Amino acid sequence: MSRRRTTWTFVVLVVGLVIASILEICIGPMGIPIRQIVPDTIAYVTGQHSTDALVVGAIRLPRLLVALLVGAALATTGAVLQAVFKNPMSDPGVIGVSSGSAMGAILTIQLGISTTRLWVRPVGAFICGIGVVVLIYRLATVRQRTNLYALLLAGVAVSSFCSAIITLILSLSPLQTMEEMLFWLMGGLDGSNWSEVLLLAVFVFVSLVVFLVIGWALDIMLTGEEHAEGVGVPVQRIKQLSLAMCALLVAVCVSTTGVISFVGLIVPHLLRGFVGSTHRYLIPASALGGAILLSLSDLVARMAFSPVELNVGIVTACLGAPFFLYLLFQRQRAWQRS
Repeated sequence: MSRRRTTWTFVVLVVGLVIASILEICIGPMGIPIRQIVPDTIAYVTGQHSTDALVVGAIRLPRLLVALLVGAALATTGAVLQAVFKNPMSDPGVIGVSSGSAMGAILTIQLGISTTRLWVRPVGAFICGIGVVVLIYRLATVRQRTNLYALLLAGVAVSSFCSAIITLILSLSPLQTMEEMLFWLMGGLDGSNWSEVLLLAVFVFVSLVVFLVIGWALDIMLTGEEHAEGVGVPVQRIKQLSLAMCALLVAVCVSTTGVISFVGLIVPHLLRGFVGSTHRYLIPASALGGAILLSLSDLVARMAFSPVELNVGIVTACLGAPFFLYLLFQRQRAWQRS
């Protein structure tokens, strides 16, 4: 990809991020003029809690930041998983990581320990999420080669198992707890707060730094693992680190917003056509693209059937499921031609 095209892609993404952020804050049952965003934010920070300041500072701004951070996290996780498994159809939702993390989060709710500490739910989600990653990777890999269809089948099987466990827990739970658990299954940003923003910001920042540092290794691994090992890349360590960081990031996202599918599938696949497969460009581009996609999806979820609010996971699923089927159809046609 030409440097000029890559530069313009980032310019468009940054402008799109600014526009999406403004729309997310301004549009709602109570409209906020653009010129009031900064004054209302300052008023909220300084303790002048007028109605507009509370709407911006306590509701819409943390919700926007959670959407941006989770969107960036899911998209970059998708880009890394696609490099590790060497296929464009890998995604935290498709290969079962999201379902495993949701099962872990729901288990902490059922056991009554999720409200004791902010970190308990992410830890439970991470333990189950990393377990799912290891299991699927083992099932789909033979002689250090990952089979695409084995990966998808393993993801479906493990997701079905996790869904069965979740359904069992739901059926044994009281109504109030069941309603809380259903939130994690559909994915939503309502109720976002500044504690979640801080938690997500730390993990997303650290993960992005790690992904950028190992980006050169992921680039070489795309040419073949044997070649990568021949030039000194510690392939197995890079894989283990990548999968662990992806599982951790997805776990934190799921524990905060519930299961939001297909962001990690759509964004990296589309942006790869504009910035190429070099991860020092693809990872930050995916972060920006994921943030834009999830913030706009949340806007649609809030306003499409206003005053009724949809879960944002429904919107991303409506976008991602047809896209996934299109990719699967394209891969099948390519396989038949070969």
